[in-house]
Amino acid sequence: MSLSGPNPVPLGSAFPAAEDPQGYGKLSDVSGRTTHIPPVAPSRRLFGYESELSTVVDALSGQKHLGALIIGAAGVGKTALVNTALSRLDPDLSVTRLRGSENARARNLGIFEILLSREGIDTDLPPGRALSVIGDLFERRAAGGRSLVVVDNADLVDDHSLAVLAQLTDARRITLVIAAESARPPVDLIAGLWLAGNVVRIDLDGIDEADAVAMITSIGLMETETRSVSELTALAHGNPRLLERLLFGRSRTSGVETAIARVDQSSREVIETVSLIEAVPYDVLVGLTSPQTIDALAEDGLLSISKGRGGEVSMHEPVTAENVRAAVPPSRSLELLTRFDSVVDRSALHGRALFGCAAWSISLGRVPPPEQVREAAGWGNAQGRYLEAAEIVRTSGYRGSEIDLELARCEWGAGRLRQAREIMDPLVSEACLNPDASKHEYLSRLASMELRLVDPRRPEDLRLDWVRDTLSLPIDIGRLDATRARFELKGGRIAAACALAESVYLNHACSVRHRLRACAFLGVAEVMAGHIELGLSYIAQARLMFGLPGPESFEREDAVPQFFVANFIAGNWAEARTAMDELTSSRRLTRLTNALIDLRTGNAAKAHRIFSELNLGADPCDIVDIAGMARSALSFSAVLTHQRSEVVPIAVDEGSDASRHSWWASFEARLFDLQALAQTSPGPAGPQLYELGAWADEHGAHTLACLAWLEAGRLGHEQAIGCLAASAGRVDGALGRLLRAVSHAFSTGDLQALITAAREALLFGAVVLCAQLSGEARQRAVAEGDAAATKEARILLGRSRRELDFGSDGKLFHENLTELEEAIITGVVDGRTSAGIGVELHLSARTVEWHLGRLYRRVHVANRQELREVVTEWLRN
Repeated sequence: MSLSGPNPVPLGSAFPAAEDPQGYGKLSDVSGRTTHIPPVAPSRRLFGYESELSTVVDALSGQKHLGALIIGAAGVGKTALVNTALSRLDPDLSVTRLRGSENARARNLGIFEILLSREGIDTDLPPGRALSVIGDLFERRAAGGRSLVVVDNADLVDDHSLAVLAQLTDARRITLVIAAESARPPVDLIAGLWLAGNVVRIDLDGIDEADAVAMITSIGLMETETRSVSELTALAHGNPRLLERLLFGRSRTSGVETAIARVDQSSREVIETVSLIEAVPYDVLVGLTSPQTIDALAEDGLLSISKGRGGEVSMHEPVTAENVRAAVPPSRSLELLTRFDSVVDRSALHGRALFGCAAWSISLGRVPPPEQVREAAGWGNAQGRYLEAAEIVRTSGYRGSEIDLELARCEWGAGRLRQAREIMDPLVSEACLNPDASKHEYLSRLASMELRLVDPRRPEDLRLDWVRDTLSLPIDIGRLDATRARFELKGGRIAAACALAESVYLNHACSVRHRLRACAFLGVAEVMAGHIELGLSYIAQARLMFGLPGPESFEREDAVPQFFVANFIAGNWAEARTAMDELTSSRRLTRLTNALIDLRTGNAAKAHRIFSELNLGADPCDIVDIAGMARSALSFSAVLTHQRSEVVPIAVDEGSDASRHSWWASFEARLFDLQALAQTSPGPAGPQLYELGAWADEHGAHTLACLAWLEAGRLGHEQAIGCLAASAGRVDGALGRLLRAVSHAFSTGDLQALITAAREALLFGAVVLCAQLSGEARQRAVAEGDAAATKEARILLGRSRRELDFGSDGKLFHENLTELEEAIITGVVDGRTSAGIGVELHLSARTVEWHLGRLYRRVHVANRQELREVVTEWLRN
């Protein structure tokens, strides 16, 4: 965060300013949304809290504190203090504003209800799961930056919500600002952070008479006609909001409240209707009101009109729509729906408008026709709004094969696999009994859903494998074959997956959606098979296809994880780190995948820290089968960093979770387990690593086989070395070059081959392998008296050890240096002698040389020149 420049934005009023177009009042600060901080109106000032303001700004800007706890009576200026502090911070700071209420306090996680519902998540979450889900949500909204959460009326927040906020703050995952009337329970959970020194506490007790005079003067009033300033101040008890009420006769409202309050009855009906439906096509809305009314509301910042053909009208601020919707009583809502139905042809509604209208109608007991319910649920599924779509289907009361299939899709997307199977079983049985009674599109979708719910290790359990032979249209064939390719890939049948995916991808008569998925699966299959450059080209093509019209939530959930898997196997670390950013459904997955990359590239301590912070239990909402793999990675990172592992085996219900099995994830988990075993028991680990490679090779995954044989070869397993030498040529790309170099070094034991392999390992990012190879090369070079080879091996060893040593605790190079060491290094970089550095630091030249010797050993260099090169590289990075 950064403070404003020399000309800061003027401070805000002691209450929400009516001039602020976005406002911070009742309708806009129960937001649950991330927004840019709006500027405070320049005509208003904050009176009496300058020192408190500085305290809050310092707490939010610095690194010492994690937030602020603001205590004061209602109307004393807590919200104004927060607003003004926010105006002094970086305008790009990610801020989520929440507000307690009597309704929110009565419900579990009530304050997060809007946030969670937008993600399709129910508030009935256990404590551990709630902490993980809400923490991921805030991190995703912050997009890699620092997340600031502001809570007003904290006295009216349930204890579970405040406990989650307190734990996230204590873990430094968010910065927290809490405004409350007292520190009584449940606010005492936050007060505990203050007692621990993690947040600052500010108690507001009102403004004095001098501040009241300044406030009255600033708004053009000296003495009122009937009361003196002293009398007004006494009557208000120092409360800025009450003082203004005494001056003006009523309290101020926010800009949005004011704008809504002053509209006429016709405009109010438009606002309420749009809020209740969520979005209304412009052509439909003009049947309810005039274009001039719509334009006027848009100019006032209340409505937003999307551009292009078929533009939709929605509320400009989503949180305003939520609050308007909540404020409309059922009788009024029914009146609006009746009026809407009287002038609007519902057949003209599609997509978001139909989805919102169906949910609104069903909530009032007016159930739309079955085809509209199915279409609405299909749109919700396509957008990833699975729980809302399921609610529409269930509350409609409709049943039937096609609508039940849509419901099964809802349940699968929401991670409720048992419910999805219960719906699917009778549908599959009916299709098998009457194979000619259903349309081909329905059969294709039904068979595709069955493939998602069956254990990929047991293809014999499929009951609809006959459907493929009945299909004739490319769109139906493409849907089923792409899903079958996913099924085969997850089951480890690489060749079959490759053939199916290629047939769909090359058939341009298939839908773009299905070709995109097939392209992603084909990319992973080719990378596993050793054709890394070809596989990555398919991955790049699939990524580009997201720019075409058509891809929906299923395509994203199927394809994006493949982007990570392909790049991770290939060692394309930069691309692998950003691959999962496109998958917004789980920030936890992004952190897990980045920790896996850290572990593979030698930063074991950082990986261990991330794994330890995250819940590594199997999550039904995980799109990638990664929990078991992450637990094995945690064990391996604990061994590498000499830390005690707290991993406890977690039982997996094979009956419910078997369909999430991934052959690749199982391979990686086993590889991590054996790598951990190799650190303490290399004898037993070698043969098992060899067998793991042979198992992968039998499945056609030659790349993975070579990775396992490489680990076995490092332990001296002769058979694995022979297999690596025979198979490394089948793998191309950067990984192929590394494998060939390492296999040559292992097979020949040649000194130059060891150095070449170490160089390739460093270029690839395998710093642990580089350290091993270069260390062995240096020993051999010294024994043979080869000075040139000794120097080259020592340089490679130094570089790899620097990356390992200075990344071992998650810190950068310069963070490990003392102030004296930094001064000595600066002198060396500037070219000064030890005597010259000693004069500047008041040390003897001999003492400077002693410190330099310690630095040489720590940084793994031999002289000043090499130290200068290391520091230059450090500064460049």
